[in-house]
Amino acid sequence: MSETQTNPIVSFGDRRRTTPDENAIGDLSPWEILRGIWARKEIILCAFAGFMAIAVFWLATVTPTYTVEARVMLSPRAGEISTFDAESGPSLPDSETLQSEIQVLTSRPLVARLIADLGLAANPEFNPALRSPGFLGRIAAAFGMRERNPQTDIEEITDVVLSRLEVYQKSGSRVIAIVFTSVDPRMAAIVPNRLAELYIAQQIEQRSGVNNEATKWLGEQIAELRVKVQKSEAAVEAFRTKSGLFLTNGSTLPQQQLTELNSQLSAAEADRAASQAKLGNARNLLASGNAVNSAAEVLQSPLIQNLRQQEVALRAQIAQMSETLLPSHPRVQEAEANLADLQMQIEKEVHKVIEALENEARVATARVNSLRASLNRLQRRMGQLNQDEVKLRALQRDADTNRALLESFLLRYQQANARAEADAQAANARIVSRAQQPADPTFPRMGSAITFATLAGVVFAFCVAFLIEVFARGFRTGDQIERGTGMPFLGLVPELDPKNRNPNPADEVMRDPSGLYAEAIRSLQGHVLLARVGQRRARVVLVTSSQPGEGKTATAASLARVFAMGGYRTVIVDADMHNPTVHEALGIRRLPGLADLLVGRAAFQHVIRRDTASHAHVIQAGTPISNTTAALASSQMQWVLTALQQTYDYIIIDSPAALATADAQVLAKLADVTVLAVKWSETDRKTVLRALKMLSAASSRRVGILLTQVNLKRYRRYGSDAIEEYPAQTQALRSRRARAV
Repeated sequence: MSETQTNPIVSFGDRRRTTPDENAIGDLSPWEILRGIWARKEIILCAFAGFMAIAVFWLATVTPTYTVEARVMLSPRAGEISTFDAESGPSLPDSETLQSEIQVLTSRPLVARLIADLGLAANPEFNPALRSPGFLGRIAAAFGMRERNPQTDIEEITDVVLSRLEVYQKSGSRVIAIVFTSVDPRMAAIVPNRLAELYIAQQIEQRSGVNNEATKWLGEQIAELRVKVQKSEAAVEAFRTKSGLFLTNGSTLPQQQLTELNSQLSAAEADRAASQAKLGNARNLLASGNAVNSAAEVLQSPLIQNLRQQEVALRAQIAQMSETLLPSHPRVQEAEANLADLQMQIEKEVHKVIEALENEARVATARVNSLRASLNRLQRRMGQLNQDEVKLRALQRDADTNRALLESFLLRYQQANARAEADAQAANARIVSRAQQPADPTFPRMGSAITFATLAGVVFAFCVAFLIEVFARGFRTGDQIERGTGMPFLGLVPELDPKNRNPNPADEVMRDPSGLYAEAIRSLQGHVLLARVGQRRARVVLVTSSQPGEGKTATAASLARVFAMGGYRTVIVDADMHNPTVHEALGIRRLPGLADLLVGRAAFQHVIRRDTASHAHVIQAGTPISNTTAALASSQMQWVLTALQQTYDYIIIDSPAALATADAQVLAKLADVTVLAVKWSETDRKTVLRALKMLSAASSRRVGILLTQVNLKRYRRYGSDAIEEYPAQTQALRSRRARAV
């Protein structure tokens, strides 16, 4: 047994997946999900049929409704007397204005006016008080929990109408859509049209009221202004006569004289300043020793310019003679004497120019003094006149203001009156599209509803199948087992036909050795025969399950009989002392067994018995004991297995469920290989993984997984044909058919 416990298993099982599938979702691959969905065709059809039945029933019972739309466009406000003082034209309605008008359209007073206008209070569709109370309502009225004849509530009717009404702005426009829904197509068209008409009529009424108020106010203001204008103009003329401030060319005579003197004085002062500047410049040139000949007045003198030309010519002549004649030559001396006379004449002329400038400056000064004296006399006279003129201007301004305001009011009044008369029946909104009575209901649309229901039903049915498949509890194929657990898949065992008179699986092996069930057990036998522990073959086989009811005992009993039928010395040991069932699987009565052997109450010859249907031997569980785990983990159990290995080729152990007690863990440590029976498509995958974790913790050897109670008809939908999945079974069936032929 030491070799059995220490050496690892070299091979057990025909396949093992060590890495997960990259395309898998959890422990399911996409192809498996699709096959699983297709395998549930009945569920898909039932889900689709149920969905369509509900959809058809709903379409048959739902009350059709009609939704109709009217459109109103807001235009700029024009022709209102209240805006007579606006210089710019009417502006376009902005977003806030549109939203405000939408609130007006859905206001309760306007809707109440609509209800009264159309008599909606007498329509049971809008008045809950007129509706039939129904069965529950009649019962409630009978017990006094509800009024027998409820009163009409206008607020409740308004709420109903508002719930059927939708008003919104058309995107990117100044158009407001009025949408109404009703079970009556005629009413669905009448309500939005009438609401739009009432809205426009309300605007006209409001504008008419504004126009009347504005007209009355303007008339009162114009009458007051006429009186003010008359009084102010009379005051102006009376004061003008008293003060003598008569206007000539837009101003009084003293003002004109004063203006003329101011102009003359300014011109005289400018002339004086110019003459004094010329004289000062010449004097400065003489005082500084500079040649006064450079003064502008001197240069502008024609006589001086002529003398200058003669001087230049004489100097040129002297220069020419000095080249050939001596300075003492008479001609040179004569020329120089003429030059000196010419220069004296120029100087005299310059002094004459300066004297002329002095005279001009004295004349300009005298003129300025005279004009200033006259201006001072006129200013002293204008003192009192200015005070009177200030009063006159104030009175004139009042008169002009009153007159201008009166004329403006009269002009605006006439213009606004003309616009008001023209726009008396116009509003800032108009109906651009009236609602038309629909021929077909807008909800539900039968064609679209059936199409949508069909598509939705298909999607719903496949979603149901998908969810059932994804959240399925158990394993259905070997690929799922190997991918989800990493352990080898040992095959599958089909469930027996419930119509069979002998439902015992172990008897099925003897009754039909070439049947599918027997071939499945022989496939498991093949895996056990190929299993190795170190350099020797595995001989102690433990058969367990995660939880009770997964067919472990039937599998162990069937495997023992198959081994015995193959000529191997085989013994099956029932180690499930909590719920022993091996004797029931083999069809023998219960007798003392393993428990009695472990506690020393019996010997081998007392507990080993032969199976009546095969050459296999059986050790039953025996008399119940208090601590089965301790007994199975004792050295006595190791001794029992060692002794059995000396006599038998294979020892098949049926243990309790792995998650029920710790007995399976103890036995897994003693066995060479462990077969975990998993009920097909039933046992939860997490349960299987917990059992594998417990068994792996007890022993480092590989645990093979066997799917039991497989429904072959359903299994073929998830993968290939069950017989084709196992070549050994196919070969056996072919041999059987050949012998029959």
